[in-house]
Amino acid sequence: MNKLDTKTRQKQIIEASLNLIKEGGIQNLTMKHIAGRVGISEQAIYRHFKSKQDILCAIINYFNDHFEAVFTSVSRISSVEKRMQAFHEEHLKYFQANPAMAAVIFSEEIFQYDSKLAQKVNSLVVRRIEVFTSFIVQAQKEGGIRKDIVAEDLAFIFLGSLRFLVTNWRLSGFDYDLTIRGKSLKSTMISLIKS
Repeated sequence: MNKLDTKTRQKQIIEASLNLIKEGGIQNLTMKHIAGRVGISEQAIYRHFKSKQDILCAIINYFNDHFEAVFTSVSRISSVEKRMQAFHEEHLKYFQANPAMAAVIFSEEIFQYDSKLAQKVNSLVVRRIEVFTSFIVQAQKEGGIRKDIVAEDLAFIFLGSLRFLVTNWRLSGFDYDLTIRGKSLKSTMISLIKS
């Protein structure tokens, strides 16, 4: 099997895993279910991933790769306020288009008993906080955002509200447009912190 075939199969396994989690939670993610969804034997999965934990690590890496691409893209925006808004909007657009990823990234039950997965997700969270804090510090230097509020606290508030919104959307059965609701929330938050 050549590299292209391996990558294609790995992507199929990841996508099947995401959909299984979205449909029935982490307990729905079994090698048997993945094999059935992809149309291969359980043994064939083990040629690509050693365990369910490896599949979940690959899912987290997949999200992290997307996030880093967003950061690179958003960093090119000259206005810091617009950069913050784009960062927020890109996350919501991604989850709107990939609801299964929200079920994985924001699901504590998956990570609470697995220190390796918890560390991977925590490093992802820490990176997002660092990035957003850097945007806020820059906006404070430029005078666009209140300087009397700790930048990292604002990053936690922004990212926490994003997480809460995505969680609410997921628990509601994805029954509203996340990006539309997110625009309203983002506008309110920006108006509260503008100098």
